[in-house]
Amino acid sequence: MGIFVALGAVLAQSSLPFAAADTLDNAPLATRDLHVWGRFDAGSWKRVRIVTETLNDHGEVSSAATTETKTTLLGVNSKSLRLKIEATVDLDGKRFTSQSRVIEYGFFSPQPSASAEMQWVGTGHVTIGDRRLPCQVRQVTASSGGTRHVTKLYLSDSIEPFVLKRETATIEANGKPATNLTSTVEVIALDMPVHVQREMKSAAIERTIQHTPQGTSETLDWTCVDVPGGIVSRTSKELDEKGKLLRRSTLELVDYHVELEEGKDDNGPRYLNRRQARKAARRGR
Repeated sequence: MGIFVALGAVLAQSSLPFAAADTLDNAPLATRDLHVWGRFDAGSWKRVRIVTETLNDHGEVSSAATTETKTTLLGVNSKSLRLKIEATVDLDGKRFTSQSRVIEYGFFSPQPSASAEMQWVGTGHVTIGDRRLPCQVRQVTASSGGTRHVTKLYLSDSIEPFVLKRETATIEANGKPATNLTSTVEVIALDMPVHVQREMKSAAIERTIQHTPQGTSETLDWTCVDVPGGIVSRTSKELDEKGKLLRRSTLELVDYHVELEEGKDDNGPRYLNRRQARKAARRGR
């Protein structure tokens, strides 16, 4: 198991801005305001603990590892962000501390240098519980090394966490869809209470199902927009191509810090003030 196994738990898929009609204070909602890291200011960080168990052919635990990862937002602009990743792994009684890494991510693709195109598809709906919610539908195509990743996003301008469904398929260089290489992320519950440190906050539950030639992984995330990186709790499992359980893990938030903009008081960062203003505007309609 790589020492940066926690990376996928603290990063997130990209998000898109809304149309100019969806505005606050006559300014369009920017891409970074919709991203689970981009909406925060440099210096914000979170620390998570992940416990992973690997199972043998008999369904017994053959190894266990505990990973503590601190992720710090170093910088963010209109197109990309930079994260510093520090990890410590306890594996079968031995502790390993990795050298910290700085990684840059684009909002539309894992690599900021990769070409990405956004298309307006139209409008649609997603159903969460007994609620049928209207959405904008947009498609992002990110190309890198001859391979294209096509992601369709279902966006809400008022329902957190804003990206309510995300479907990704991979297109090979020959133009054909990759076999068994898809990912679907969808919100399955809204406004769920969750303890974050000493506070009760509201979270959405997101389910991710990924298919690869090696098998399938399923993940449930409790995502809170007040926390850098979004995820405050996670459970996941990995199955082989025959449906046999290979690996299972849990994630818990240990600590986090939200950096305030220079000159701001302790009422919170810019994004939280904007979010509260949007809610107040909706109540006044």
